[in-house]
Amino acid sequence: MHTSRARHILSATAAAALAITTFSAVPAFADAGHGSAGHEPGGHSLVRASLVGSMPAPASPVVAGINPGGAPWVNAPSSVRLREDGRITVRIRGLVIPPPVGTGVNPVASVVATLVCDLVVAGSTSPFALDAAGNGTTSGLVAVPRDCDDPMVLIQPAGNRTVYIASAMGGDHHGSHGDHHGSHGDGRDRS
Repeated sequence: MHTSRARHILSATAAAALAITTFSAVPAFADAGHGSAGHEPGGHSLVRASLVGSMPAPASPVVAGINPGGAPWVNAPSSVRLREDGRITVRIRGLVIPPPVGTGVNPVASVVATLVCDLVVAGSTSPFALDAAGNGTTSGLVAVPRDCDDPMVLIQPAGNRTVYIASAMGGDHHGSHGDHHGSHGDGRDRS
């Protein structure tokens, strides 16, 4: 009987030790392979901002030799997130040329998202579709150079890489693009 009681106490002690080890190891395992802030490797955002439709120059600037579109573009809330490892997610809503210049219907069938670092084009996504209402989404990869200062993502017509029709600046600007993108009194959210 003494042996049975000793095994029971030993089993209970072993179970308690195992539980303590498991619970204290969980945080270490949960953070394994992650950065100091608990983010995935390459998960830090280079660009996490709202897209803003372009205005004809000089209201919107030439960026890396790429001109803003020749007509005013507006959009509903739209966003870009680009991580350091090149993963990019773009969500575009309502990107159109409004009346009286346009018809309020998107004339561009497909676009690319182009990364610009230090005013140099670094890479672009594969083309993705925009519907007549100016809605489109993509998730993919884009080439990101080792050093990417002042990152910006331009939305360009897939068939005309000499212009951009919307942009998002790097960091957490959340649509604050300075004076070159502003409200145009059309009632749409430009951020």
